[in-house]
Amino acid sequence: MNKILFSIVSLLCMAMACYALPTSSVLLQHKGNVVIYPLDSLNAVLRDAVDEDTLFLSKGLYPSFTIDKKITVRGAGEETVVAGTITISIPDSVVLTATVLEGISMNDYNGDIVVTKPVNGFKIKQCAFFNLKLDAVMEDVFIDRCICNGKITLASIDNDGLGNTNTWTTKVKSMTVAQSKIRAFNFEAYTPNDITLTNCLIKGFNNNSCSLFRGTLINTIIGYEGTGSNQTYSSCSFINSLICTYRRTIDSSCYVENCWTTDDINLVKNPAGTSFWCMYSSDELLENGYIGNDGTIVGCYGGAHPLTLALSIPKVLSSDIKLDNENRKLNVNLILTAE
Repeated sequence: MNKILFSIVSLLCMAMACYALPTSSVLLQHKGNVVIYPLDSLNAVLRDAVDEDTLFLSKGLYPSFTIDKKITVRGAGEETVVAGTITISIPDSVVLTATVLEGISMNDYNGDIVVTKPVNGFKIKQCAFFNLKLDAVMEDVFIDRCICNGKITLASIDNDGLGNTNTWTTKVKSMTVAQSKIRAFNFEAYTPNDITLTNCLIKGFNNNSCSLFRGTLINTIIGYEGTGSNQTYSSCSFINSLICTYRRTIDSSCYVENCWTTDDINLVKNPAGTSFWCMYSSDELLENGYIGNDGTIVGCYGGAHPLTLALSIPKVLSSDIKLDNENRKLNVNLILTAE
């Protein structure tokens, strides 16, 4: 019996070795079936994909690409790098139910993500990029555990039909940003109230966008972007947030609940290039009592799912293999972490 068991295990190992994935590859998953492409075949995979498919990008360097279907592109984390621009251009004003981008890094290459056509339910997760340009009418945008080293722009200049292109129009109707680190937001027009930033670290609002913000901050840290002029927050909500008030005034029209303010210009500092972080460590935030209403420290490293670009992949916590001689079965029990 031991010889039989050894033979079975050996055959399984050989089968796994035969079907081992290349070290760098692109996988296309369609209705449970997976096709493996070479690393340099991204455009071919995008062409072959249909709505509801998932593309898996291994670690590697990829060029710019365009997503024009209802698909998910999922990388392996910080080592899946796109050196260029990712354009989201899905026709017909679709409603999305799945994440569009996950586990993609464009950080070192100053790459942008640009949405050019109307879409509802646009979601990106655990991505690092420079700019996010939402240049289309959109609702239910969700940004989860991302790093933006440039700015998120929610408005664009529209042509007025007379050859003039100097009218800024807000395109995003509703958006939630969670557990993310954002250097700046650029509104350039009055925004709707349905914008919520929760457990985020925001360096500031670009240009005059501070006075244009009409959303809600919850358990969030917001610093001073440095426009050089005084600005006023009006008709917005601050809940359990740490706010830099250097050259910033919180108008009485704002709703403020259990917040902290500081005139320290270096609440969020920018010591080199576009890299930035909060001057307070997690321990210092905890020691100073900056606790959000979720019971954790304010900012992107608090909350139920703190900011990390490491993908959450189920891991084997324990395993047990038993041979049932009587019924001639090999019983395998695994306990996995939740995703």
